[in-house]
Amino acid sequence: MENEIKNSEYYIQNKVGRATGFSAPTNYFDTLEAGISAKLSEEKFSKKTAFKVPENYFSKIDTSILYKVSSIKKETKIISFKKRFFKIIPFVAAASILLFVGLNSFIFNTNNKLTLDSLSDNDIEYWLDSNTLNNQDIASILQDEILDENEFYFSDIKDKSIEEYINSLDNDTLLNDLN
Repeated sequence: MENEIKNSEYYIQNKVGRATGFSAPTNYFDTLEAGISAKLSEEKFSKKTAFKVPENYFSKIDTSILYKVSSIKKETKIISFKKRFFKIIPFVAAASILLFVGLNSFIFNTNNKLTLDSLSDNDIEYWLDSNTLNNQDIASILQDEILDENEFYFSDIKDKSIEEYINSLDNDTLLNDLN
């Protein structure tokens, strides 16, 4: 009976401090399949070398490269500044003419004046969407005009109509409204 206790799993776990006496490295089983398939695919390759390098290839390569480089003739062309300058002159002249014509048509073109009628609805909508206006902006623009106006600016009520309205009301209601 004492043997059973000493050989029991619980007794071994308490003495050793682990669940089992054996352990596998971390992520061992995750990479095991890839490792086995790599070994199997390596065994399928042939053991012979597929390519051969000629004898003394690496000792002779330096001299063959230098020979090929030295056999190429280098011709240097010298283009004088005068020739280069004369080649550029037509391009400079064409650019200056285009610039002159473009600026003249842009600056001196007085036929196309920008008016509200010449703008498309899409342009106006885009401007309103992209620019936010607040009450202070509007007030600063229309400051003088707003001061001259009153609440009844747009109404067209005659004095006689107002007088008739007041006479039609009951005086008691007017007195109660004031209190």
